[in-house]
Amino acid sequence: MLEEESIIDLCSNPLNLTLLCLLREEDTQLMITRTALYTSIHRIIKQKAAKRLKLIEAEVEESLLRPLYRFAFEAHRKNETVVRENDFKKFKNFQQVCEVGYLTRELSMSRLQPEVRFQFTHKTFVEFLTAKHIAEMDREERLNWMQHLRYADCYIEIEGLAIYDDFEVEQNEAILGFLFGLLEEESAELTEMASLVIKETHFSSEPVPISLGSLCNASHQLLRLLAELNVVPPELADVICKRRPPFIKIYDYCSASCMKGMLKLCNLRFQPPIPMNVHLGDSRDEEKMSFVQKLIKCNKSIECSKIWIKPRDHTELRNDVRGLQIGQTDSFQQVSIQCINIEGIPCEEFSFGNHLSELELISFKPSLSYVLEAALHKPLTSLQLNCDKLDDGCISLIHQLLRNQRQSLQRVQLTSSWQRHFGFFLADFAQMENLQSLEISLIDSTDEEMRSLEAILKRNKLSKLTIHSDYYSRSLDSVLNEGFNSMSSLRELHLRRVEIIHLPNLRHLDLINFSLLPSELNDDEIAVLSDALRSWRNLQQLRIDFYSRVSVAECSLRKLFEAIAGCHRLQILLFKYLEMADSVVPSVCEMIESLEKLRKFTSKRQRDESLTEEGFKQLEPIIKRNGLNTRME
Repeated sequence: MLEEESIIDLCSNPLNLTLLCLLREEDTQLMITRTALYTSIHRIIKQKAAKRLKLIEAEVEESLLRPLYRFAFEAHRKNETVVRENDFKKFKNFQQVCEVGYLTRELSMSRLQPEVRFQFTHKTFVEFLTAKHIAEMDREERLNWMQHLRYADCYIEIEGLAIYDDFEVEQNEAILGFLFGLLEEESAELTEMASLVIKETHFSSEPVPISLGSLCNASHQLLRLLAELNVVPPELADVICKRRPPFIKIYDYCSASCMKGMLKLCNLRFQPPIPMNVHLGDSRDEEKMSFVQKLIKCNKSIECSKIWIKPRDHTELRNDVRGLQIGQTDSFQQVSIQCINIEGIPCEEFSFGNHLSELELISFKPSLSYVLEAALHKPLTSLQLNCDKLDDGCISLIHQLLRNQRQSLQRVQLTSSWQRHFGFFLADFAQMENLQSLEISLIDSTDEEMRSLEAILKRNKLSKLTIHSDYYSRSLDSVLNEGFNSMSSLRELHLRRVEIIHLPNLRHLDLINFSLLPSELNDDEIAVLSDALRSWRNLQQLRIDFYSRVSVAECSLRKLFEAIAGCHRLQILLFKYLEMADSVVPSVCEMIESLEKLRKFTSKRQRDESLTEEGFKQLEPIIKRNGLNTRME
């Protein structure tokens, strides 16, 4: 059974594996979904109960099981696995209900008097029986139950107040999965439920950028639910195709259910195919490798866009590039390689396919220059290097690569974890007429480098600009501020250690994404930022990292929150080192309430010394708003 690929997901759970083994004694038919497995076990339990109680199965279902379904539903709502005496006293035949086989009798001793209660044999059975009860609801009642579920994660941990609370959408998925499986034949109702999940989990929206350590999120809930279906009904398939996301991401930590649901999407014939990004992680995981290779074959519905790999050594790097056909026509033409573990030089020739369009090297080092050489004559549209050290040979290779792809390169990134200076490449970038995205570390730039940057900005072709600076430079600020006057094409701006007090022309931009990373924001800078925010009516994502040792006046914070509240299209709002006193909580509440499209709110490393229990009580219902993914810590 462990070798049967179709049930490998079921076999990974000890209880499910045990049930599969028991089921094989009764039924030789292979179950490939959890719903099918529990339905078969349930049928056997019902048959045995009918024989034991000398009833026909229809009587067992009507008089014994349906009350049990309702008991399970109520127990689940209370997050319990028990039925108490007050509950079962309502039914004259409750003793027979207990004899069906799902409940065990126990005596609970209390200070007043002993209480008889019945325990469900396992939480999973509570979930299955709850789903049975919901499946028997009328359509409107069932939809009402689903509408009152949370479809976004919530995590709150404020140490100063000893507050901890969390909710993960996976808590509902066991029941929803059973429900989808039970209603597979009810195409209209299944489609209606799936449409609600699509809407509430923002399945059709563009996901946040993928990164190392990214976790599978609520937007994958639909995939995990589809995994419980044997076949996706045509009506549901049409809805999914019409509400297709711009692209789909498979994370390093995606479950087997996510991958199984993804393979079902591959059969839906999306036109045009959906781009897909895959974070492979450990390529030693044979199941994950097999999954990715299956996706590569699904090119009629899925376009293999970008893959992240993390090889252990140069041999594994070569095998991954070969095995996944990276750079070839029908496979991934964009690749990100985590280089930190790769040592040595491969004894065999290393090469990419001739259609490699994007190369990202994280923690690159000079010993990996052969990877750059393999990309020298490829049609790159994107080159991204994160490196802390470059020797003369690597610098020469990068210059050569940039000049070779002068016409094709649209996106370039040169950054360092230790904030090295890469301004000496700006002259090459200035020759790229099609450059649309630039991310670079600039520490101590020369006048010539600043002239090159000025030329890039004035061309007005950039849609995304990210500047990393280790300390403040007036010459850099001056070039940026002057450039902002004419950068009507810029939509994303990310600044790291740049003094915005010298950037009043920020207000002339039309941004959809802005981030200000570790910055010593003072009251004057917040005034400049607030003024800019009032003009960014199309802003969808905002991140502000305050400096942990700099306090800001409460009146400045209130003006900032008021300015953010006017960004009515904002979907993602991230703070770091935010100092939130009770006196500004009403402003925070008003801000979040006004942002009706907000789906993610994060405040990390909350400076909570001045936030009291009373202040948090005002904030709590706002940050726990249904549909809002919240993280406060």
